[in-house]
Amino acid sequence: LKDNFLAPPSAEHILGTDNEGYDVFVRLMYGGRISLTVSFIAVFLITILGVILGGVAGYFGGAIDNIIMRLCDILMCLPGIPILLIISTILDASDIDAKYRIYLLMIYLTFISWTGTARLVRGQILSLREQEFMTATEACGISVSRRIFRHLIPNVIPQLIVTCTMSL
Repeated sequence: LKDNFLAPPSAEHILGTDNEGYDVFVRLMYGGRISLTVSFIAVFLITILGVILGGVAGYFGGAIDNIIMRLCDILMCLPGIPILLIISTILDASDIDAKYRIYLLMIYLTFISWTGTARLVRGQILSLREQEFMTATEACGISVSRRIFRHLIPNVIPQLIVTCTMSL
């Protein structure tokens, strides 16, 4: 194993080895796995929170819309990277186990990042709620939650797919 320390790239070790003798390519793959897991879970949570709050704000409008959009404005004003640095310092100084730090990071990313999705969904719903099919759902007596999640949100899915892909 001593001859594997800092070995140059070869057929056995595509990117060589590090100063501990570990394969750099394998370490990159393990790091990528964790990074993608965090990204997928965070984007999933961001989308759920953004769709719910954006759908409610866009459909009801008025005071509810104002409250949700002012909350979006406040969260969008917070500087993300400096706060991430502060949170990482706090997590390093705390006695929280490393496997739980990832979950706290995902929660923070969800809390700070749902605003863009909510604004997108709200804008689409504001335009869709004036369409004739929404008037028909009202005339049929369909409940508000069903109107939002069965008739409006499916029309926003193409934009959500693009937004989620870009967020990853």
